[in-house]
Amino acid sequence: MNQRNAEKLKYELLETWNTFNHYMTEALTFQNSEDIHQARVHLRKLLTFMQLYDTKPSTYRQLKQLMEALGAVRDGDVLLEGLAVETELDQAFVEHVETQRAKDRTLLKARVTEKMTPSLDQQVRRFIGGQLFRAFRKQDAAVFLDKAKADRKRRIATHHAATKRNDRLDTLHKVRLAVKRERYLNEYLLNYEPSASKDQVQKLKRLQTELGDMNDRHQLLLRWTDFTPPAALTDDYKEVVQKLHTRLDESVDAIKL
Repeated sequence: MNQRNAEKLKYELLETWNTFNHYMTEALTFQNSEDIHQARVHLRKLLTFMQLYDTKPSTYRQLKQLMEALGAVRDGDVLLEGLAVETELDQAFVEHVETQRAKDRTLLKARVTEKMTPSLDQQVRRFIGGQLFRAFRKQDAAVFLDKAKADRKRRIATHHAATKRNDRLDTLHKVRLAVKRERYLNEYLLNYEPSASKDQVQKLKRLQTELGDMNDRHQLLLRWTDFTPPAALTDDYKEVVQKLHTRLDESVDAIKL
């Protein structure tokens, strides 16, 4: 990548970091669940570029911990937004999810206070303007796209080799993350790298949506199995869990990689 394009990409990524900081500040008010979502998306994009390296930068672990805390809150938001309360069991489950989300929000606040320091900000900016900038300036960015594509294909092959239910779910989760990374790299490099493809972005978006729907079903099942219903509602609870198992299995079987 030439000097000019490397500079442009550097400023795009610095703006991504600035945007993450904006949404992270807004997210802690918990007034709009979209703030949590956007904070996660922008942080995931930055992590994508850090994951290009076998030896991750020093900030990677801290940002991963922030991502995990954001993810727990986001999962609760998505579940609650999609739940319809029609029965006494539904109401008990909603209260269970709300209680857990409150704990997750408390943890997120603590993580932000601990991790989001001026030192972290400086380190991320140095990584983008230094190590990453030099890497793009010195070599063809197509190498990074090829690496992301190879990682996705490797994870798909691992999924096809899996036979146990839990192993298939785990491998699909890893495929979903690999798809996101490849998509984000293509999106950022569209203006700078000829091998970056809009068609590939659209293909990856469709696959990401399909895998995301499956993951939502999995997360819903996990929350239900973590929930202990009132004794009088045990039979209804077992019926709900069985239906969720069936829907998840159907969703997994329907995915074409």
